[in-house]
Amino acid sequence: MNDEHWSDAEFRSFISALRSDSCISPAVDDTDRERFIRQARLRVAPDVQRRVLADVGAMTDADGIARATLEILEDELWGKRRTWIMVTPDPWGLLADLVTRGIRSSYRASVRRRRDDRALDGIEKVSSRAELAGLDETGDAEADEPARP
Repeated sequence: MNDEHWSDAEFRSFISALRSDSCISPAVDDTDRERFIRQARLRVAPDVQRRVLADVGAMTDADGIARATLEILEDELWGKRRTWIMVTPDPWGLLADLVTRGIRSSYRASVRRRRDDRALDGIEKVSSRAELAGLDETGDAEADEPARP
């Protein structure tokens, strides 16, 4: 397989070989996996990085995305999506969609709000809007605060 840009046919060939891989007769060796990771870094990572940044505001590493792409592809080999990856006119685009969904889901499951944020939310909920805006009970700005428009 070529190291430049794999054609869709080369990509599909890799998927077929990966699925027929076994410990008795490996069809895909570490060199093939590394070649795929290079392809994923070129073909999948840039799109995934843009989409994850736009969706959740998180920066991601292209090499990490490429390695996660191989893992996600291996997970999908026995499911229904494998068939669609094999027949879709844009297999790399579909793979980018799957990887983006996986990373977005992982991000949301991994990132938790800090206790400070929760405490501030609690204070905001129990405080009146006038107190938060710096107004006294009459609706006038407090003496030590400048008037707000």
